[in-house]
Amino acid sequence: MSNLPEKLDQVLGEDIYKREDKSKVNEALNSLEVDVSNTFREFYHYYAGPFWEEFVPFELLDIEDEENNIESYTFISRKQHGFPKKYLILSEMSANAVLVLDTVTDKVYTVNFESGDELLLKGELKETWPTFYEFLKAYFNC
Repeated sequence: MSNLPEKLDQVLGEDIYKREDKSKVNEALNSLEVDVSNTFREFYHYYAGPFWEEFVPFELLDIEDEENNIESYTFISRKQHGFPKKYLILSEMSANAVLVLDTVTDKVYTVNFESGDELLLKGELKETWPTFYEFLKAYFNC
């Protein structure tokens, strides 16, 4: 049984979104030293990005493909902003904000760098989506 939204494959049915090498996903997650939800792992095992949908105005990064990806941006955020290991940067910067996944709670946040990052680090920022599954439904409108 799939952990992904039912109609996601209709949205991402083109071959360009099909992941060729699933082992690279595991390598990236091991490198980042995080344990993610089954939904997150399954999504990136099946699909390769980056993705752009109009419903949530952020470019959703791939976990390891391309130069700019979840792995590289997450390492930058850890070094430059002191983000703990539990946070993954999911998107390109848009209007001085990024999408962030808390791998412990599976919540997804919209974090701006005009105080939202400080609130996130203090545990005071309200999540935008309660789970990565709900984020996928909103992002891909499925």
